[in-house]
Amino acid sequence: FSPTPVIAPLLNLTLTPRPTSTPTPVPMPTRAPTLTPSFTATYTDTPEPTFAARACTIAPQGGFAAIYNREPALQQALGCAQSAAVPVNAAIQDFENGRMLWVSALADLPTGTIYAILNTGQYLRYADTWVEGVDPVQPVGIESAPSGRLAPIRGFGKAWALNAAARNSLGWALGAESGTGAQVQRFERGEMIFIAALNQTYVFMAQGSLWRLENAPF
Repeated sequence: FSPTPVIAPLLNLTLTPRPTSTPTPVPMPTRAPTLTPSFTATYTDTPEPTFAARACTIAPQGGFAAIYNREPALQQALGCAQSAAVPVNAAIQDFENGRMLWVSALADLPTGTIYAILNTGQYLRYADTWVEGVDPVQPVGIESAPSGRLAPIRGFGKAWALNAAARNSLGWALGAESGTGAQVQRFERGEMIFIAALNQTYVFMAQGSLWRLENAPF
């Protein structure tokens, strides 16, 4: 015998949810940020020292000082003096397109020097290598000069004959060379040479091989 199972009815329970409380947000106190001022760097350009600020140990002398001191651009071009002014022997000779100048020493340097001074405003410079009794007086391998013109001789002739740039630029000599006295002072980038026979001063600037003639005695 199997008894019929009695199934108890399920309780019909209605669950009432508990009310939930919604939290009210509490505003946080705001704090003004502390600003740190930014650093602004200030850059100051330091210019290169001008030539006037440089200390030259040797000053230009005589009439050279008057030419040098009145013109800052010339000071920049020549730089500081490298020697005292030195009296030397010299010679000059005029050409169709310029002049040749010889000095027996380059101030304190015992080296004879020849300048080919061109009418273009530039110059060429050569060491005087002519040796009396060894080199010929007349230039070798040069055609005869045209009428009214001369070929240079001795040191001028050797430099003129051996250097086509000087020969082609100067042309023929207009007359014979003549001796004179001179004063020479060396600079970092050039020379000043006073020519007694002209009572004028040549300024030779190495940069650009430029020259100019000043009506200034020594």
